Amino acid sequence: MLLAVDVGNTSLTVGAFAGDRLVRIARIGTDPRRSARSYARALAGAWRGLRAPGAAVYGSVVPPLDRTLEGAVRAAFGLRAERVGPRSPLGLRYAVRAPNQVGADRVLNAVALKALYGGPAIAVDFGTATTFDCLDASGAYAGGAILPGPDLAARSLHEHTAQLPLVAMRRPRRAVGRDTVECLQAGLYFGYLGMIREVLARTKAELGGRPPVVATGGLAPLFLKELPGVRSAPDLTLRGLRLAHQILHNG
Repeated sequence: MLLAVDVGNTSLTVGAFAGDRLVRIARIGTDPRRSARSYARALAGAWRGLRAPGAAVYGSVVPPLDRTLEGAVRAAFGLRAERVGPRSPLGLRYAVRAPNQVGADRVLNAVALKALYGGPAIAVDFGTATTFDCLDASGAYAGGAILPGPDLAARSLHEHTAQLPLVAMRRPRRAVGRDTVECLQAGLYFGYLGMIREVLARTKAELGGRPPVVATGGLAPLFLKELPGVRSAPDLTLRGLRLAHQILHNG
């Protein structure tokens, strides 16, 4: 059993792997102020009923939480949690100016994408930020784009205006809203969809040919129906963690 943890800005996504099979997913809210003991209890609860893990691996875009998570894994399971990032020897070549600046989640998406398709290929990750991660024809990581995620945009509108409420992301029935909530949802949804389509079209053109595109992240299902040809890969980052652990220990 392998414990895999994707540490994001909104939540820790915890995956339990039995071999190459993902048998459970749980989410724990991200809070750098939370203690290792508290996270240990949450991890133990997420793992309840499963055979104890024999190894633990994680990728993180929240550096202040790294030591806390490592302490939590040690307290909950008696394991050393292995951190994976752009410096890890994963056999991934980088065709970007500053490889060490690539986020761990983007590295892991690229590792999984390479195993699935080789290259060229594109992953769109709908998280707190939405990222486009690209492999070129040789399978090297070629960079991509970063956008604010729709939930982040919704919170920004609420927090930086006097009267706009915080709205949940959903697909509205029309673009012409009849009240403030509908107007916000229309602008957020259709505006965001337009951004995704435009960035995706230009990305595909620059990579050349017809590269496969996969979507992952919590809000991906909300947009997939309006992105023809894009395939769903809901557990892409966790699968990248499993593959990274395999590469590091088995070659």
